[in-house]
Amino acid sequence: MSPQVEPLSLSIDGRTIAGIRQRDSAVEDAPKMLCVHGWLDNANSFVPLMPYLPAFDLVAIDLPGCGYSDALEQGYSLHELCYQLTRIIEALGWSECHVLGHSLGGCIAPLLAVASPNIVQTLLLVEAIGPVSESAEQLPTRMAKAMSHRLDPSRFNSRLFNNKQEAIESRLRAAKMAQSSAKLIIDRQVNAEGDGYRWRFDPRWRTASAQYQTEEQVQEVLKAVTCPALTILADDGIILNRPETNDRLSALRNRQSVSLPGQHHLHMDTPEPVAAAINGYLQTLPALGG
Repeated sequence: MSPQVEPLSLSIDGRTIAGIRQRDSAVEDAPKMLCVHGWLDNANSFVPLMPYLPAFDLVAIDLPGCGYSDALEQGYSLHELCYQLTRIIEALGWSECHVLGHSLGGCIAPLLAVASPNIVQTLLLVEAIGPVSESAEQLPTRMAKAMSHRLDPSRFNSRLFNNKQEAIESRLRAAKMAQSSAKLIIDRQVNAEGDGYRWRFDPRWRTASAQYQTEEQVQEVLKAVTCPALTILADDGIILNRPETNDRLSALRNRQSVSLPGQHHLHMDTPEPVAAAINGYLQTLPALGG
């Protein structure tokens, strides 16, 4: 029997976490994989990868306040998102799993592996190697900016798009990716309203964070990761040429790294080589078929 894709809905502290699940119901002991998307993306960002990862009981979630998941009253700090992921894994009935994170998802995943080490078997980081950092001297300015955003939340309310294509074009202006990839994200990220569409995600996802970690703190977290890790970076992405990337890769000690052709959303635009790297690393079946 081929793996089947189904919608998923979990209750976490009285709120709904939505997602997509692919699994073969005839295989009880399939390895588990939780997929965590990037900023302002959603579970659909892993749809292109799914056919190439048939060996897994694979769950791609909408982070709180994205896609079909409920918003959080307390906001979206990295610690809060680690807590939410821990509770999601518990709600799935999993004792442990591989964690595949793209972009923001790959920023949260190492923190999860340190905060809840017993549940993370392997880190699989696509176009990510820990969260964005800032120097300690930048904290006062960041705090003031975050407060101004919080006091004026309406500034980030969505405009009304006349049609989905306008929303797709807006997404393409924010990130380089194939139009088909942008459409997948938009299909799960807009609400029909009157004669148009508005963003479905919580507007607070666009407000400034009150505090970033320093680079020293990020690297100390990466050093504390004990599980194996695979990093997949795009040669035309946003991570490979950052000045801190090599030091961060060195800090993540039990690691293998792969560089692949593509842009930041390479797991959507060219999913097969990304899946091949994952399957090779985890020694799982490469694809469906005979």
